[in-house]
Order: sequence, then C-alpha cells, then structure tokens
Amino acid sequence: MGVGLLFACGKPAPPATSTPPETSAATSSSPAPKHHLLELDATGTATLSLTFTLDGKVSEEKAVKPPWRKTVTVPYGTGRHEWGLTMRYNGGTLSATGTVDGKLVTQTAGAGSPGSTNTADLTGSFTD
Repeated sequence: MGVGLLFACGKPAPPATSTPPETSAATSSSPAPKHHLLELDATGTATLSLTFTLDGKVSEEKAVKPPWRKTVTVPYGTGRHEWGLTMRYNGGTLSATGTVDGKLVTQTAGAGSPGSTNTADLTGSFTD
C-alpha cells in the first residue's frame, strides 16, 4: 500500500473580476396616444333610462341602477365634439356630473315623488 503526496507548483490564478453586463431599460420612442377623456357619472336611488349622444351617434340604456359611469376617449386633433346625456326616471333621487379631461363641465341633481316622470340633462362640448 502506498501513500502518495501531490504538490502543485506555480503561481496562483489571479482573482476573477467580473464586469456587470450592460443593462438598458426598454424605452419607447413614441409617446402614448393622446386623447380627451369624457366621463359621465350618475348616483342616487332612481332607476334610469339613459340616452347618450356624442357627435350625433346615439346609444341607449334602460333600467339602469346607479351608480353608473360611462368613460369615452376621443383622439386629440379631431375638432369640436358635442355630447349629451338625457336621464329619465320615475321617482327617487339623482345626481350626475360630466367631466372632460378631469375638469367638471356640468352637473345636475333632482328628486321626484314615486310615480312622477322626471328628466335631467347633461350637455357639453370640447374642442382641440
């Protein structure tokens, strides 16, 4: 049985240096699309029938229970835009606001006795 010794001669290896890899944040050279933001909000106890109009295009919703919200985006550079919201309700309370780009444009509130027919309108316009 033999015992062996192993010796290594030479210079120790220099310590390893590491250079962190270059990192680059992914950035987009094009900004996000710009648009106007029209927001309509209705709260209260009345059940609503809603007619929304934007630039002559009409949409309707029936038997809506508040709270209700509609958000519409309209691209910049498209000229003048007119909008309206007609809210019909029988009794109950109603409060509604219309904002464009976060700024209050119009608001309304009302109340009606049970069985009464009531109408409230929000209207506005904006231009680039």
